[in-house]
Formats: sequence, C-alpha cells, structure tokens
Amino acid sequence: MADILKNEEINTMIYTIGAGVGSDFSLEDANYDKIIIMTDADTDGAHIQTLLLTFFYRYMRPLVEAGHVYIALPPLYKMSKGKGKNEVVEYAWTDGELEDLRKKFGKGAMLQRYKGLGEMNADQLWETTMNPENRTLIRVTIDDLARAERRVNVLMGDKVPPRRKWIEDNVKFTLEESGVF
Repeated sequence: MADILKNEEINTMIYTIGAGVGSDFSLEDANYDKIIIMTDADTDGAHIQTLLLTFFYRYMRPLVEAGHVYIALPPLYKMSKGKGKNEVVEYAWTDGELEDLRKKFGKGAMLQRYKGLGEMNADQLWETTMNPENRTLIRVTIDDLARAERRVNVLMGDKVPPRRKWIEDNVKFTLEESGVF
C-alpha cells in the first residue's frame, strides 16, 4: 500500500473520490456516484483500464460492489459525407459498425480512425464519449475486476512464460502500431 500511495495520480484519485482507501474506505463518503474510466481504445488504454480496475478491486471494492465504476467506450471511427449544413457524421465503435456505415454512406465518404482520445476535438469527445445522452458506458462488475486482477498478475508478475503466452494469444501487432511505417 505504501508504494501505491507514492503515486501522484493515485493520490489525486483517492483525494478526489473522497472516500478513503483500503480498510479506511467508506462508500458513504464518496463524492461521486459514478467513477468513469475513459482511456484510448487501444492496447495501452486496455492496460491502463486493467491497472485502474485492479486498484478499485483491491482498495475501493465497495465502490465496485455498489455499481459505481464504469468504463466509457470511445468510438474507433468517424465517417462523414457532405459539407457545411449538409454534412452527415456518424461514429462506429466496432469494425462491424464501420462496415455498416460504409454501406450506408457509399462512395465519397471521409473516414477518420481515432488512435486515441487526443485525436478528437472537444466537441467530438463530448458528443461521443462524455455526453450522458449519447455516451456508451459499461458498468464494471466484480467478475470483471477478478479477471482484471488475474490479467495484472500475469502481465506484471515475475513469471515470464504466462505473460508471453497472454501476449501471443491476445495482442495483435500491426506495422502501423510498431512505428515501422
């Protein structure tokens, strides 16, 4: 616990939530009803999510048990067609949704692939990921957290073979991500 409390971001999160940590955690003192984890929709973002979920699981478990922890799902793609008042914009969260948009928009549509939240302007981020009327949130359950903790133990543990196997089974590297191109 002492090592965790040395981390500035973790300390800021503990202070902001306002409910303490570990055995001192009190759900009644929490400043928020929803804790929303919002990360890039890539492998780095998934790793950050896993670390945060493990933290909540280990040190603020009542927050999760009460259903107060969520994961925001930012879109992977933006497709647009037309200009000015005639512009039509839609977003896709999966490759399947993207294919549906390609069929719907037809030729001449512009496609943008979001590699991270930083590629969205403030309006796009609000419209797709932050606006309560439009956003997609996944409520985190204890099962999700147990899986996250196991993943952290594999990825951050001392044993290399399980980590290598998990990476080989679950991570798809592309030339674009590797920085070769």
